[in-house]
Amino acid sequence: MELHEIAHRVKCDFYGCNNLAKYSFTTKGLIKRDLCFCEECLRGMYKEISKLQTPKGIESPFKLKKRLRRGDE
Repeated sequence: MELHEIAHRVKCDFYGCNNLAKYSFTTKGLIKRDLCFCEECLRGMYKEISKLQTPKGIESPFKLKKRLRRGDE
């Protein structure tokens, strides 16, 4: 799946939105055509998705795990 900026003028694919699309979402074969979104609709979609799925932080590669530390430290 990819989300990228588009250069050509296309209407936003959300129902009722009459803005010009700025971003395109493609699934590489699962959906036959790209979905185009304006910036306002993309932000709204991002806010709604963030309510369901929160990204987890990665473990820092610079911190040593407790089991690797020596006892005198």
